[in-house]
Amino acid sequence: MTVLNQALTRLFDLAMGPLDRLPPMTGLVLLSLLTAAAVLLAFKWTSDQVALVAAKRAMQAALLEMRLFNDDLAALLRAQGEVLRHTLSYLRLSLAPTLWLIVPMLALLLHTEFYFGYMGLATGEPALVRVRLAADAGTKAKALLPASLEAPEAVGVETPGVSLPSEREIVWRIRPRAAGSYELRVHVGGTVLSKTLLVSDSVSRRSPVRPDTGFLNQLRYPSEPPLPSDSGLAAITIGYPERDFSVVGWDIGWSGAYLALTLALALVLRRPFGVVM
Repeated sequence: MTVLNQALTRLFDLAMGPLDRLPPMTGLVLLSLLTAAAVLLAFKWTSDQVALVAAKRAMQAALLEMRLFNDDLAALLRAQGEVLRHTLSYLRLSLAPTLWLIVPMLALLLHTEFYFGYMGLATGEPALVRVRLAADAGTKAKALLPASLEAPEAVGVETPGVSLPSEREIVWRIRPRAAGSYELRVHVGGTVLSKTLLVSDSVSRRSPVRPDTGFLNQLRYPSEPPLPSDSGLAAITIGYPERDFSVVGWDIGWSGAYLALTLALALVLRRPFGVVM
């Protein structure tokens, strides 16, 4: 999993690089446009377009029949059966492009979360760095203490590590003094572990969590290599604020905005692409 994450991280960093100088919403619109084009091409190349057209027309005809003969119970039931049959046929015909798209779309959503889902830390604003001990650390917990945090000169460490036994955490407060990309170093149990830090609001990859070696944790947080399995730690986290994408006062999140834009652009572009969806 680690090797796959590293390969995908390099690929997405290369692809997303041109967006780092653009406002986040502009970058999201461009990403949605490219995704919509890819979805349309997948439907065009992997689905039976003629059969899709026929299924849609048959559904429309059956719906029209329901409106025309709504006072004839037998005709109405027959038309409803036709709508169901052609709907199932349409879904079956749409299955092939969906299967082609599901894995790339999942990878895209998992990785772009860390470009658009979080805001960068701001200079002069405090943030928390947390080290969480593994649930099975047990007797090793005392050996992991005391822990210390080492940061570059441009990042001030304002507090010593505060131990929270009930949360199995050690917490520091930091305050960036200048924009940039940095590496923090956590000294714990005789081991030195690194954690990336980004002080910028550009569309760039941020890693709020460096996880342990668990498969699901690596899948959810792919931006950094997992912590060594013998480190006794479950995660190192940085409190990046989530980015707000609001529509009429309702925060739909970056993924909601991305999926809505992709769907809208796909509907607008389907005729120029000559695609039936």
